[in-house]
Amino acid sequence: MTANVALTDTFGTFRTKTNELVVMTQTDGMSNFIKLLDTTQSTSNATGSIITAGGVGIAKDVTIGGSVNVHGNLHANGNITSDGSLTFGDADTDNVVFGADVNSHIIPNTDDTYDLGSSTQQWRNIYIDGTATIDAIQADETITVSGTTQSTSNTSGSIVTAGGVGIAKNVTIGGSVNVHGNLHANGNITSDGSLTLGDAATDSVTFAADVNSHIIPNTNDTYDLGSTAQKWNDLHIAGNVNAVPVNTLATIGDVMALSIALG
Repeated sequence: MTANVALTDTFGTFRTKTNELVVMTQTDGMSNFIKLLDTTQSTSNATGSIITAGGVGIAKDVTIGGSVNVHGNLHANGNITSDGSLTFGDADTDNVVFGADVNSHIIPNTDDTYDLGSSTQQWRNIYIDGTATIDAIQADETITVSGTTQSTSNTSGSIVTAGGVGIAKNVTIGGSVNVHGNLHANGNITSDGSLTLGDAATDSVTFAADVNSHIIPNTNDTYDLGSTAQKWNDLHIAGNVNAVPVNTLATIGDVMALSIALG
């Protein structure tokens, strides 16, 4: 042993110690107060170079070159930082409790792989103040989005999805509906307001169903049925034709044809 050793206690003093077996206060020429050259690896709390049946109190930092295996609870009065991966629990009977707020993004390591909840263990309400981008969604609870972004296209609004939306029940919309594709209804279509069909003469309206109501112009003596270039073919009427000024009929042939049609 080449280091200087200074013992301030006599043998008799060591013999009568009850609380402290060794107290080291010598600092001159000593870089390690206690140094063990034994390299026995610890595989349990009863193996290793240092084994104690009691606890250990450490006033300052500890640097460990290998792993730490805690058989009891691990409690930190300060922060816990991990430079590597973290695994919480080894069975679904374990649980993780957040007493603190989450102060970071939560991003899955692999795209389109992991779920939030399951079909039997579902989250309750979801509160989102921004944009929700979802490839597919299935929910049997209420989803409330507090964002108020107005939709001006199919890529804007509080909810934006790149896929379709399947809805099993009714939908109530407080604003307008703008459909960029086709609109198909398996049931009835009812409008409590005005209807505008087409925005150019190149558009067309096709009646595959029978008309089950009167057709009455909104303004008297204003709108035509057909035009000089686009005429209807035959006119089938079982009742009367009222208020047809004779001077509006183009030729005698038209008058005769109308008379024949009316019987």
